[in-house]
Amino acid sequence: MRSLITPKHSLIIVGLGIQFLSHVSTQAKTYIEQTNKLLYLVNEPLTEEWLKKLNPSSESLDKIYNSYQSRLESYQAITMHILNSINKFKHVCVAIYGHPTVFAKSALDAAIKAKQEKIAVKIFPAISAEDCLFADCMFDPGQYGCQSFEATDFLIHKRLYERNSHLVLWQIGIIGNVYHQPQLINQPKKALGILIDYLAEKYPLNHKVIVYEAALYPTFEPRIEEIMLKELIGIKLSKISTLYIPPLEKSAYDMEMLKKLNIDLNELTLQENNKISDDT
Repeated sequence: MRSLITPKHSLIIVGLGIQFLSHVSTQAKTYIEQTNKLLYLVNEPLTEEWLKKLNPSSESLDKIYNSYQSRLESYQAITMHILNSINKFKHVCVAIYGHPTVFAKSALDAAIKAKQEKIAVKIFPAISAEDCLFADCMFDPGQYGCQSFEATDFLIHKRLYERNSHLVLWQIGIIGNVYHQPQLINQPKKALGILIDYLAEKYPLNHKVIVYEAALYPTFEPRIEEIMLKELIGIKLSKISTLYIPPLEKSAYDMEMLKKLNIDLNELTLQENNKISDDT
């Protein structure tokens, strides 16, 4: 087989998708097999065993990730380890659970720095938890628009959001947790109460929301738990729990903009009504 790796030094970052093996592309698998050094971050043992069989040079980054009190320190240490590995092994592939640039700061930072140093860098996308969410909860982010935030970031920056579009909040089970040590982790109910209060500024407490977790294996079913917003505080969550909040209402048309774009309101309304009928 002809090698895909030709530059003097290279960094390849691949996503493994969400479901074990089902989401791994042929391209990703080829780079994993051919690289001089394989580094990986995964969240379950079967994928880890599969990677070890594909490439004997494989090395988990978990030890580095868990060696620091602060998550930021962990991310920085992993970035440096990736860059040092390129100097040592020349061709390095980093395999990441899910999409390789979604909640994968360490690898992305390494890619940016490597590129600045004129190292050949390629990142190959994969299926993320949000992609699974769109499919499993059956909604189109292009209809009404979609806002997506990490839950802690959403709160500490008081991100602006609209209740007339889809809203996705990642990692609601670990809000405020920037440390690894259990004694430093925020109490989940307290953090969820703060989130509910912030969302209640725009949504009624009886608005239906979904707690979502993508299925990790092809034969498993995703978690799709529909509850009222006020019930969120009593729900058991994990590190991979995502909150999906459907639109509360439809946006009003900007009549001046319709005129500027020469769009007929009656025709537009008819098209949208037909689309809703087709979808239902």
